[in-house]
Amino acid sequence: MGIKDLWTILTPFCERKPLYELQGKNVAVDLSGWVCQAQCIADYQVQPRMYLRNLYFRTCYLLLQEVNPVFVLEGKTPTLKYKTIAARNAIQFKGAKPRAPGSSLEKGRTRFNHVLKQCEEMLKIMGLTCITGKGEAEAMCAYLNEAGLVDGCVSQDSDCFAYGANVVYRNFSISQQGVAAASGGSIDVYDIRLATKTIGFGRNKVISLAILCGSDYNEGVYGVGKDSAMKWFANVTEDEILERLRLWKKLPCPDPKKICSRCGHDGPTASHSKNGCRLCKTNKSCNVSENSIKNEIAIRSKAIQCEDFPYEDIVDEFLRRKDNVDKLDVKWSQPDMKKFIQFTTKFLQWEELYSFEKFLPILTRWILLKNVVIFQPQSIKKRRNIKGVGSFEINWDCDNLVKLIPKEQLEGVDLIKLCSTIEPDVLVARRFPNMVEEFETSKKKPVKRKAKKPAANTLDKYLNLDASCFGDEDDECDLSLIVDGIISKGLPEVVKEKLKEMKEDKERVDSFFVAPSDDAAAEDLFEASFNFITDVGGDDDDDDKDGDSDDSFDERYVPLLERLKKN
Repeated sequence: MGIKDLWTILTPFCERKPLYELQGKNVAVDLSGWVCQAQCIADYQVQPRMYLRNLYFRTCYLLLQEVNPVFVLEGKTPTLKYKTIAARNAIQFKGAKPRAPGSSLEKGRTRFNHVLKQCEEMLKIMGLTCITGKGEAEAMCAYLNEAGLVDGCVSQDSDCFAYGANVVYRNFSISQQGVAAASGGSIDVYDIRLATKTIGFGRNKVISLAILCGSDYNEGVYGVGKDSAMKWFANVTEDEILERLRLWKKLPCPDPKKICSRCGHDGPTASHSKNGCRLCKTNKSCNVSENSIKNEIAIRSKAIQCEDFPYEDIVDEFLRRKDNVDKLDVKWSQPDMKKFIQFTTKFLQWEELYSFEKFLPILTRWILLKNVVIFQPQSIKKRRNIKGVGSFEINWDCDNLVKLIPKEQLEGVDLIKLCSTIEPDVLVARRFPNMVEEFETSKKKPVKRKAKKPAANTLDKYLNLDASCFGDEDDECDLSLIVDGIISKGLPEVVKEKLKEMKEDKERVDSFFVAPSDDAAAEDLFEASFNFITDVGGDDDDDDKDGDSDDSFDERYVPLLERLKKN
């Protein structure tokens, strides 16, 4: 569809981009283009009204990517396009022919417009803006783009550039396979401003290409292709090219034998090569390459043989602006769940349960974006990551909407899962900050406290006894209790055992702090509990070498504090 070979010419200036790069942009969608694509691939026996199904899922994808679509419907059909419409109807309507132009029953694209009206009804149920142009839909899309009301046109029709569009988004894809699936959908972005800046190829040359090579409105000039046209365009400016085409018809075509094939001026080429050209102001040869003049003469001689050349009606169709839109409302209104279920049940034969599942994400996304409460979220179930986008899985309290589904369809259905959607965490945090804070708090793991290192062994730790229990031999304290207190203080096992042995010696318990004899060197029971007799072997290494062994040893008292430090 559109101008022949234009997409091929603009391919070097095309960039394949993921759909998320259109986030926040306003785009004009040529609705007829999407319908035509669906009609070409649809088998009516498998899926009735495939165009409605495809339109819904494509639109949902744009909305969930936060792209603002404006859908443009066809207006009055240009009579220039009758042959093209006849060819398309052969595919879309199983060979039905359009009514003949000028007849009393002529109503334009009546059948196709009926299809567009169904699409418009569904889009309005979804809360989206639809406008109808006075002529072609791609013309209105181009006007909106040229006026800066939208950022680009979603269309398969290259006519958009002839009507004045700057940016066209083509090959819209939400495929679940390949590159599109990996990036979450993709689209080709064509910006003719890059072509104008690089090779001087702008709107006027696009129209000239349509005249020479063919478009939806004409078949072009027989024998002229894009290569010869582009070769000639390289030697003509954007501003003068349309007038140059008009001059071809007005002025007589020169005899190739009587003009120079290099510069196009009077005089044979051989003479100009030897003596130069007076009009080119050269003494030898000419200022223009031989191929450019020969190419233009060849194209011109073929073009003027066409009766309608230079197709002023086509030039007028592309350049004359039929619509004047000063302001565009792209506001997304509230979607209507009830009407959507009724519509899809009637036209798509969807069950109410299926319609509910497909429409709920659109309704919840509208709630998050528009700050309007239709129903509240119950809770955040868990965190999700969808194609690299941090998200929350949310359970919604939408019992009133569930009532729209027949009870027999809800048998065995998990209602919590049915009323759950996955939403970007940024939108949820902005709309319901308290709920997000509560969820994050519930997911925090308790801080693990590091185990304290045991305190260094000190004498105070083991001897932190009540001093009031200690006295001389005349005190009436129960000394057995004092011994028990010392044992309970967590002393080393070897000391505990020693104390227990001493405690069993009833004769010494009563004199716990008194030496058993008058010997000053003798120990009382308290002192003995804090000393440990260690056997220290003699220096017998040399004796062993001589074969003599000695079992002698030395006795040494090791104070408790010293033992504790070693432990």
